[in-house]
Parts: sequence; structure tokens; C-alpha cells
Amino acid sequence: MSKYTLDKLCLLCTYMDEIGYKKQRLLLDLFYPHVDDLDIEKFIPKINKILGQDLASSFLDMVRSGAVDNMYKNILGSDIVLINMYSDKYPSTLADVDNPPIMLYCRGDIDLLTSKCIAVVGTRRITRYGRDVTTKFVETLSRAGYTIVSGLADGVDSVAHTVTLDNGGKTIAVFASGINVIYPATNTLLAKRIVESGGLLVSEYKPGCEPKAYQFPIRNRIIAGLSRGVLITEATLKSGSMHTKKYALEYGRDLFVVPGRITDIYSAGCNEIIHSLQGAMVLDPVDILEAYGDGPVASGGVTKNVEQLSIVEQNILDIIGQDDVHINEIAQKSGLEPKDLMTQLMRLELKGYIKSLGNNIYSK
Repeated sequence: MSKYTLDKLCLLCTYMDEIGYKKQRLLLDLFYPHVDDLDIEKFIPKINKILGQDLASSFLDMVRSGAVDNMYKNILGSDIVLINMYSDKYPSTLADVDNPPIMLYCRGDIDLLTSKCIAVVGTRRITRYGRDVTTKFVETLSRAGYTIVSGLADGVDSVAHTVTLDNGGKTIAVFASGINVIYPATNTLLAKRIVESGGLLVSEYKPGCEPKAYQFPIRNRIIAGLSRGVLITEATLKSGSMHTKKYALEYGRDLFVVPGRITDIYSAGCNEIIHSLQGAMVLDPVDILEAYGDGPVASGGVTKNVEQLSIVEQNILDIIGQDDVHINEIAQKSGLEPKDLMTQLMRLELKGYIKSLGNNIYSK
């Protein structure tokens, strides 16, 4: 009889490319909560039903041959920490994301996954202005104790990681490749410095996995998911940061945006977000600290706190006003996508600011 832990079976699922995410979840939910000393033979009929005869045979061969044990030992021997989605070490914030990662491959301090995180993202083709504002914001946020989350890419990401380390802060780099495949290769020393400085590298992809174009926007859901807020310092309209913005809105994260010149294509994405009222414009890092109750009172203003409404939420409240308003009218005036709008309406309802009257009609 073959005895295995759920940790090893999660590992196997991420290694077998033939098993898509939906089937991975069906399979693992079948095994859970049999976390330890799992008798795989008892589940064979259901495994066959989920995977089909041929794929199930390949899966079971990997289990019975001991190949899983060897993979597991090799990974742990490479200073990689495994956290599967059923583990109590798995960050609860990732439960909100689309298709939560089955397995997190980590190198460094995994306690940072549950620390006070804020994402800093932006263009790869950073300008002097982008470098200056990214440096200004990250210096203040990292010194205030925030863990800076980014994607180790060129441009804004690299500046965010580097400035954090230069100021003695902690940072998390989320990969779109295997944890041992540094991309771009020019950031190999930066990745090493992150770990040596008490930071963290994390990926949902198996070791050795090369980065593919489609994996970068998928990776961004983890960056947004780990963070209480997302700061975009400089971005074009087609920047990958716009994917991170989308995830931030979907997951109910705060979105902070630094404006740029209206003629600058490298700030066009940031300016568009502000213009569409989908993110809060910030001119100084203190704006973010005040939003979370960590900073001084802004001159002439009122102290902000953690429960402060985002600019998107306030815009929806202004649209509703004192009338009963149909969701179609809110959608038209807010410009939000249906999924994003429903998320914002649910947040406002849970906070007690609005109520649903039925038939997609809302009021304060």
C-alpha cells in the first residue's frame, strides 16, 4: 500500500503539465483532509474518473515508483520551502485570487507572506521621473515597516526591490518562472541579495520552469493577492501593471497611482486609471501611510484610517446619492467592468454604506 502526504501529491500535480488546474483541484479536494499518511490506493476509482484511465495511470505510476519522494527530497535539499494551498502556512489573502496557486515554492523568510505588504509595480522602461518617484515612495514605505512586493522585472520592479534593500527593508519577489530560474538573468545578484537580506522569493511554478509570456499577467494576481494595496508609480497603457490594477480591483485591494505629465506615454496608464476614477491619486508616500493610519495628518486635512473609503467606493456612493439606483446606471456612470463593480458593491454593503433592495437596485 502506498502512503503519501498531501504535500507530496500537491507537488506531483504541479509537476504534471498534463493535469489542468480544474482537475488538480478536483483531485486534491478528494484527498483533503487526509493530509498525512494518505493511502492512495483507496482513491483509485475516483482518480480514474477525474483524470481518465491513461492520465490516472501516469499519475499513479509516479506515486508508486517513488518518483514523488525523489522530487520532494531534491527540492527540499535545494533550500526551497514548499507551502501547499491546504497548509496553515498558506497566506489567507491568496484565497481571494483567481485559481489560487496549488503550491508556493519559496526561498527565504516565508513569514513575510503574512506581513504588512504593499505592491509596487510599473513599467519596465522606466524614465528618470519614474525612478525618482519610485525611490521616494519605496524609501518611505519600507522605512515605515511595509514589506514591498514586486515582480523582479526590469524598471520599476528592480528599483522597488533595490531601494527597499538599501533602506534595510524587506521585500518579496514573485516569479513568473521557476524559483531557480531568475528572469531577467541580469537580476540574479539582486535575487540573491533579497534572500540574504531576509527577503523572500516565491513562485507557483515548478523549479526549472522557463518564463513564458502568458505567465507574467497570471503571476500578477499573486502580487496583488499578497498585498493590502497596490502602488503604480509609472505605467504605459499596455503595461503589465494594468493587469495588476485589474486584479487589485477584483480582489478589493486599495489602488494608489502616481500621476505623470499628460503628454508622457510612460505615465499614460497611470493617468488613465486616475481619469477613470479607478485608483486614488497619490502625490506623496505620506498619502498612503495616512490611508492606513500610519502617517501624520495631511496639511489642512483630516486624519485618514484603515476604514477609509477608496476613491472607487466613494465614486459609487456619489452615484447612488440619496436615490434608489439600478446597477446598470451605476455601471454606466462608474465605467467599471461588471465583475469589478459587483466586488465594490459587496464591499460597500458589508461595510454598511449601502443596501440591496432586490432586482439589482441599491440605495444608501
